[in-house]
Amino acid sequence: MKTFHILVPTDFSECADLAFEHGIYLANKFEGELHLLHVAELPTITLPDFPADLFEVARSQGMSRMRDMIERQELQLPPIKRVVMAGTPAEPAADVVVDYAKANGVDFIVMGTHGRRGARRLFLGSVTEEVARRAPCPVLTVRAGRKAWPLPRVERILVPVDFGDSTRDVVGSATRMAEHYDAAVTLLHVVDLEFYPYYGFGSDPYPMVERDLMDASERKLTDLAAEMQAAGIVTTWLTEKGHPAATIREVADRRDVDLIVIGSHGRSGLDRALMGSVSEKVLRTVHCPVLVMHTTDKEIPKKTERREMALLMEG
Repeated sequence: MKTFHILVPTDFSECADLAFEHGIYLANKFEGELHLLHVAELPTITLPDFPADLFEVARSQGMSRMRDMIERQELQLPPIKRVVMAGTPAEPAADVVVDYAKANGVDFIVMGTHGRRGARRLFLGSVTEEVARRAPCPVLTVRAGRKAWPLPRVERILVPVDFGDSTRDVVGSATRMAEHYDAAVTLLHVVDLEFYPYYGFGSDPYPMVERDLMDASERKLTDLAAEMQAAGIVTTWLTEKGHPAATIREVADRRDVDLIVIGSHGRSGLDRALMGSVSEKVLRTVHCPVLVMHTTDKEIPKKTERREMALLMEG
């Protein structure tokens, strides 16, 4: 039987420590192996004052700090493999994590997210968001904070759906999580008509379009819920109006959910710049862990490749 591989990248922050605890729990539950990965960020150009072999120094320090993380744990430990790899401006941490997951047949990634917004996120970026966008497997993101997930309790799962081609995959993953944790599920669809065009000629069709979309959503949610209920899962559903990411966050807070399962289309470049990413906004702002399902078979370019393509387009 294939061994279940869980990857936990760590930068030794508080949220990375929390992700490590979740990784341990899941590895034990599935009788799998945990890969603890630290990416040592190295400069492209070395200076005279730097050690002759900078990576070996970074590797030794990383292995030592990971050993300390393991020794601090009070949970029963699964088999753990410690790995330190080099990251550079040309091959940043997110690329290293995704490439490692692909090369080692990783089934599940658990990562901490700092939840940065505004200028800090603009300057620092987000390794977690980049990994969630491009990973070959589901990515569970956890953020340390006042309402951080009390491991391993999951009683309420929220599943936003857009009724696209990937909806069945997302619902299937939510079903497995609900069965695993004996949790109740709430299915959510958000009707967003913020940019519906109306040019002032004749009667405004907005109310009728909105009503039709709300009715269609209720019918589809009822069918999805019936399938989950037939599997023995306590399932409710609701249709809300508003901006998807903000509405998902509001419902998660209102219902005090313990986990959100959401799909990601892996958009990049101009498409992502114009449309944004609901899943990324959700994982960055909600109080609870988010399981992101990559729902496209298309290979998403690395950030460095996207930058090069943008420069070519500008030229």
